[in-house]
Amino acid sequence: MKKLPDAEFEIMKAIWQSEEPVTSPVLTELLRKTLPEKDWKPQTVLTMLVRLEKKGFLRSEKNGRERSYFTLISEKEYIRIEQESFRKRFSSGTFSGLVKALYDGEQVSAEELDELRDWINNM
Repeated sequence: MKKLPDAEFEIMKAIWQSEEPVTSPVLTELLRKTLPEKDWKPQTVLTMLVRLEKKGFLRSEKNGRERSYFTLISEKEYIRIEQESFRKRFSSGTFSGLVKALYDGEQVSAEELDELRDWINNM
């Protein structure tokens, strides 16, 4: 499964946060409210919904003149796939490499180190 482009990811986030099924007019209005800085046109949203369906993220059902959309991949599942991809790309696939890749040279507080130790010990 490939990484979603930003706009398609925004649409999926909106759907994951909505009660399913969702229609394109409802989704367009939601996106306009939550992300007003982008120009969400109905045809653009509909085009992206079709793409997401072709990519296997959504399925749709025709109800009269509208289509209702349902997720096929959960947000948790997609984030897990993204995390795995990120880890492989930036850290040679190791957990320690991931931590090193995320570390930006800033001072790490004692509290943050304690949290990490606790988390590691609980693993």
